[in-house]
Amino acid sequence: MTGRDPVESAYERRVRIASEVATWGVAGTEVVSAALPTVDPLARVGLLFSAVLLAAFAIIWFHVLPRPMFGRFRFTVGTAITQVLGAPLLVLTGGGASPYFVFFLFPTLATTFATSVSSTIAVGAIALLAFVTMMIGDVFSSSDSRDALSVGAIHLSALGALIAMTVLITRTMQETRATLRQRSTELAAQNQELEMSRSTALAMARARDLGELLRSVHEAARSVLGIERVFFFSGADASDDGYTIGRDGAIEPFAVDLRQRDSPRQRAMRLRRVIVVNDIATEPSVNERIRDTYHVGAGLFLPLLHRGELLGQLVLSVPAAREWTAREVRLAEILGESVAPSVASYLALDEVRGERESLAGRMKVFEGMNQLVEALALTTDEPSTGQVAARAVAQGFRLIAATSLFVDPSLALLEPVGTAGAARVHPVVNGPTNCPAIRAGKPFHVQSASDPVICPYMPFAEGSDGYVCVPLVAGGEPLGALFMEPTVGSVVEDTFLRAAADRVALSLANRRVLETAQRQATTDGLTGLHNRHFLQQQLRILHSLAARHGQPYAAIALDIDGLKQVNDTFGHEMGDLALRALANTVRKTIRTSDIGVRTGGDEFLVLIPHATVDDARVLAERLREAVVVQGRAEPHTAITVSAGVAAWRPGRTAEQVLEAADTMLYAAKRAGKDRVLVEAPAPVN
Repeated sequence: MTGRDPVESAYERRVRIASEVATWGVAGTEVVSAALPTVDPLARVGLLFSAVLLAAFAIIWFHVLPRPMFGRFRFTVGTAITQVLGAPLLVLTGGGASPYFVFFLFPTLATTFATSVSSTIAVGAIALLAFVTMMIGDVFSSSDSRDALSVGAIHLSALGALIAMTVLITRTMQETRATLRQRSTELAAQNQELEMSRSTALAMARARDLGELLRSVHEAARSVLGIERVFFFSGADASDDGYTIGRDGAIEPFAVDLRQRDSPRQRAMRLRRVIVVNDIATEPSVNERIRDTYHVGAGLFLPLLHRGELLGQLVLSVPAAREWTAREVRLAEILGESVAPSVASYLALDEVRGERESLAGRMKVFEGMNQLVEALALTTDEPSTGQVAARAVAQGFRLIAATSLFVDPSLALLEPVGTAGAARVHPVVNGPTNCPAIRAGKPFHVQSASDPVICPYMPFAEGSDGYVCVPLVAGGEPLGALFMEPTVGSVVEDTFLRAAADRVALSLANRRVLETAQRQATTDGLTGLHNRHFLQQQLRILHSLAARHGQPYAAIALDIDGLKQVNDTFGHEMGDLALRALANTVRKTIRTSDIGVRTGGDEFLVLIPHATVDDARVLAERLREAVVVQGRAEPHTAITVSAGVAAWRPGRTAEQVLEAADTMLYAAKRAGKDRVLVEAPAPVN
């Protein structure tokens, strides 16, 4: 009857079943008693009434009301209710002198099920109060009160004795149960230690490599501490990549987040003691990957010590937050002490294989070089080239961060373009030759704040492993630099650094040559606006979008009024200035998505994506007014423009759109120049 949790313990389930059986048993006994021929009618009514009350109580209490109701007081409340339900039976069958007094004793006796002295005292007090109340009623209501009082007094004494005896029995059972529980706990703790020792001994005996060692450790930790996942890191600083094993027994590499600062893993290695984390969510230095991907909610971080030497670290984790007890921490320490010798042997063998792994690491660098070349080939512009270079270099050389810096086309600035990892903010360098790496023409290393030369733009950061800056040079010209921030395990040999820098520099140089050629092929040399070749490309795109998706576009045809007069009066150089001034006005007035084109000597065109003829008319008027304002500011190159506006409509080709704009332009010329004319709207069918 004590359902504290939705899931009952075995003991609580036994108490509930016994209580329900006792309730139905008393109700059944009362029904059988009522069926005896010797029972008088009033007593029969009382017995049946009491049986009905108990049956109703059993149904409601055990099958209707939720078990968690009343919490740990549920048994006491239920027993007290059955005790109260027994009172009507005595009232109807003779009060304190009722021959069915024995039924009134059952609830108090039932309190022994709970082995709780407080429950027995509470129910017994209710029974005494109810019985004394009945006796007082008998004194005032019975004609033969003396005999009823005598029998009631005997029953009261028996009730008191029964309550006292039940309290003593319950107390004895409670103490016995507590003693057994304590002894069971002690035995369980001893068994845990024995199980840990046995599992660890077996693990050490059969482990021949790191995989077997981790599986054995995981099995022992899971059986004793309920550990779900084990992480292993080797080395005196445990900063190298490690391994992890979960419930499925699969071992997978675990890449350490090199951006961590003051993590539990690092504190355990620094302090050389167990770090207990009850809730990993309270650790800001632990990233979300640990919580989400590996489902770590709490953990014990154990440094592995052997003969005073720090060998590595074990991390025992569970998926949910957990309050680790001192006993559990001690068991974890025993596990760490047992594992340390085997780890020492493994590391000794691992050192023998060091050269082979070193060669393998350099092969990975070469693979990173190939990946760098492949990635650079897929870039589309300088920003993406810088970003890809920084990421590929950071991954290939196992850096904590990398920054790509490119020299701008004016050769005046060295600007950060791409970053990777936990990169520090790199300032813009005024004058590329102020960079020590570019000035020296070779990799520039800074390992401590006491180095003779430190970059004036990037001072040494305390707590870091310094930095390396490698110049990007192609054809003898400096194009930029790679700023690298290494950490433990990074490969920063000059040979590899130069090879990576050469590949990035070559890619950047080729891209700039290609972009220059493309720009010259699509740009008008005098005005800087796009030329007819670019116009045809963009017009095909806009018309395709309009025809397929109904995205309209418009065109503004412009022609300069009076350019010949400027040329004849002030010379062709002044005419060229007028053309450039008009081009600048167009660039400042149109949107970035609009396309300004010089189509001929004094003819221009503006393509406007996602625009109607009304939108184009507004822009054309704005252009015309801006040209007038420009003419007032520069009287020697003052010009005006005439404009014709047309827009795409269903069924019209791109050439027809341009022809319609030209037609309206010629109409504006004939109408007096310095004006905008718009084609008539399409007829509505």
